[in-house]
Amino acid sequence: MNYSVSKDIQIVCKLLDISYSELSNYLGVARSTVSRFLKNEMKPSNMFLESFYSFAYSNPIRPIRLNSLKIQFALDNYNKVLFHGAKDVIEGEIDLDHSREDVDIGEGFYLGESFEQSSSYVFMNKKSSIYLFDVSKLAELKVKELNVSLEWMLLVSYYRGQLKDYSDSSLINELVNNLSNYDVIVAPIADNNMYEILSQFARGDITDKQAISALSASHLGKQHVLKTKKAVQSVQIVDRLYLCKEERNDIEAVKRENALIAEDKIKIAKEEYRRVGKYIEEILK
Repeated sequence: MNYSVSKDIQIVCKLLDISYSELSNYLGVARSTVSRFLKNEMKPSNMFLESFYSFAYSNPIRPIRLNSLKIQFALDNYNKVLFHGAKDVIEGEIDLDHSREDVDIGEGFYLGESFEQSSSYVFMNKKSSIYLFDVSKLAELKVKELNVSLEWMLLVSYYRGQLKDYSDSSLINELVNNLSNYDVIVAPIADNNMYEILSQFARGDITDKQAISALSASHLGKQHVLKTKKAVQSVQIVDRLYLCKEERNDIEAVKRENALIAEDKIKIAKEEYRRVGKYIEEILK
């Protein structure tokens, strides 16, 4: 899906109360060029996209948070909207055959609950963008929801390849096999801090109680993992959001600040439950 440049140009000009000719002057392009974009007669270059969306985001007249506005439009028009951060364009149908196995809940198409959440994983890539999906029909499918718990920790540790020493565990096999009964898995998102905690738990350095407490302290929200063909066919792309350089810089700053706060929370949580609970070898022996 391409960016809705024509619609976005109209929104920006209306909010700034400027003409298309004035916008052309601000961007340093011909009026005829903007006219072609408005009529969808020409595909904008990467240079134009960056110039236009940067102008909207940090222009001297009035900064326009276009992505926030478009997200609100989507939320007003669809029962439920989720987000997917992509490092490149999504072309054609979603193909689960090429999804990775060594991620949180294994193979699947991952959707986040917020723009901030999804953009924080792809902002460093210049070609990255955020896709908005109408997921209203997912409620009709078989959905399993996981919370920050022992079950979730074991599953993520398994798929991340951290439990190879326990490959024969009946508990692990039972948990993994159970996922095949569902079309969609809703589970907590794990960032780098959380992965480190899970690694410590898998190595036997901390107990399950310490890990759960620390992971809860840095909870980032949940992701919806589409595990079946039926699931991916039930969702629809409704918009694609451009991330200009200035917005990517702001996303990075927020992520860095949140990471520092999470680190402090994790230290306190791990200390509070020191030596309380069970170690991995006790759970999977």
